Amino acid sequence: MTIGEQIQELRIQKGMTQERLAEMLEVSRQSVSKWELGQSVPDVEKIIRMSELFGVSTDTLLLRNTEEEKVKKNPLHLGSVYLIVKDFEKSVDFYEKFLDIKSGDRCRSGNKFIEFYFDNKCISLMNENNLEGHCTDPESPYKFVQNYWVEDLLTEYERVKALNIGKVTEIREAYPTYNYFHLTDPDNNIIEVTGGYHICQSCGMAMHDSEYGKNADGTANTDYCKYCFREGHFVSDETMEEMVESCIKYYVGNEFETAEEAREYLTRLYHTLKRWKM
Repeated sequence: MTIGEQIQELRIQKGMTQERLAEMLEVSRQSVSKWELGQSVPDVEKIIRMSELFGVSTDTLLLRNTEEEKVKKNPLHLGSVYLIVKDFEKSVDFYEKFLDIKSGDRCRSGNKFIEFYFDNKCISLMNENNLEGHCTDPESPYKFVQNYWVEDLLTEYERVKALNIGKVTEIREAYPTYNYFHLTDPDNNIIEVTGGYHICQSCGMAMHDSEYGKNADGTANTDYCKYCFREGHFVSDETMEEMVESCIKYYVGNEFETAEEAREYLTRLYHTLKRWKM
């Protein structure tokens, strides 16, 4: 087992996403991804910090063990159970005092939810305003939301859609780096699945890792797809308007009924993408 595979396995055992580990190490999520893919190696300081977080020796991280089984591809992990609350601020204050833990920075999620981490576990409070109908009726049984996470959200989304076992929403963005979809079970309870998700910052296509573009040095570029970006350069010099027109055909009949609806959506989306904000 390589250093990257060992980091991934220990991270998963601790129930951490790549984003969570990156935050604790004060590095980018891309850095953690590169370590796990074997594209780079963490420095000594980060290895020591990870050994402390994972509760293992530095040798455990550094020594290869070829006899151990590799981590299963894209496993599903229980991340948290959200307690849906009507008076959000009152409940936050209650649980901060009860657990003796400050909820921390809320700038990214605002008043949607709050997470409390303790004993390698997580309990979260969700503002009922973000899931209407689950708490408004005092007799409603819908007070909890299951939250799961995966490495590749698009792969899991396609798997769940193919199962055809319940209503599935589109993939949504709560805030940058936090994407999710909802699945409804037979009793109308909500299951939220989140994880790593990349859309091409040129054409807006959702990408699997096999569809990433390539930098000039041959490494993967997670910002752009292979159809838009190759060998460190954009394939075409087309304008944003020309890109919109060339991509409309992929949306009509799937997500939109008319070309005008697709054009309006893509124009709005493209104004938020990295390539067109340059």
